[in-house]
Amino acid sequence: MLLLAIGDFHIPDRASSIPAKFTKLLAPGDKIQQVLCLGNVCESPSTLEFLKGISPDFQMVKGEFDRDLSLPTSLVFNYDKLKIGLINGFNVIPNADPLSLLTQARLMNVDVLVSGGTHKIEAYTLDGKFFINPGSATGAFTTKAPSKADLEALNVDKNLAEDKEEDNDGKEDKDNKEREHQKQANEKTSEKPSPQTFKGETSNQVTPDEDDLDNINTDSLEQLDPIPSFCLLDIQGNVCTLYLYTCIDGDVKVDKVSYRKED
Repeated sequence: MLLLAIGDFHIPDRASSIPAKFTKLLAPGDKIQQVLCLGNVCESPSTLEFLKGISPDFQMVKGEFDRDLSLPTSLVFNYDKLKIGLINGFNVIPNADPLSLLTQARLMNVDVLVSGGTHKIEAYTLDGKFFINPGSATGAFTTKAPSKADLEALNVDKNLAEDKEEDNDGKEDKDNKEREHQKQANEKTSEKPSPQTFKGETSNQVTPDEDDLDNINTDSLEQLDPIPSFCLLDIQGNVCTLYLYTCIDGDVKVDKVSYRKED
C-alpha cells in the first residue's frame, strides 16, 4: 500500500504554491492509495482540493495554524502488520524532541509516528519505532528557533559556544581552568580559536543573542532554510519503505530508507 505524507504548506501566508515538479509527480491516479496530511494548509481551498484529488482516501490532522477546529489532532491507522500514527507535532513539548515523540508514539501505541511542524524532512528509528517528518511541501519558512543540531552546521565562534555551554550545562571548576589554560595558550601563539559546535540533545533549542550575531557565518544560515519536501510510504507486511522527496534549485532528489518491525 502506497501512502503520501505531506504537510506544512502555509499558503498563502509563507509560500505561494507547491513546486510545479511536485504537483506533476503527485498528479491524480491510482498509485497512491491514501493521503496523510499533517495540516497547516491554512487559507488555501485550491491546495485542499488538489490533495483530495490525489486519492479518494484523504486524512488530515489539525495544524497549529489551521482554523478548522473540527479537525482531529491525531489519527491512527492499521496497515497489515504496522500501526501508524499521524500528528502535526505542534503540541509536542519540546518541539520535535525525540524522547517526547517516543512518548507520544507509546501513548498512541503505534509502530510508526508521522509528525511535522519543523519544516525539516527527516526519518529515524528510536527504541524500535520509526519516526517520519515529511517537512514542508512548499519550503515555507519557520518561526521556530534552530535546534542545537542545526547550529552545529554553522560556523560559531569558540567563545560563543563556550559561553552557551557554561550557561546551559554548568561547567565544573576543572573545565573552567582547562578553558583558561587553552585561552592563554592561544594568546601566546596568536592563533584564532577553532570553531566549536554546540553539544547536547537535538531537541534543545538555542537562539543566539544579538551581540553574538557577528560570530556566526551568515552564509551558513542558508543551510537552515526549509526546502520543499514530502514522503511516500510503501507498506508491505511489517516493512515500511520510505521515499523522501526534496526539491533543491528546481531539481527533485529522492532518498530511500527502510524500517522493519521486529516480531
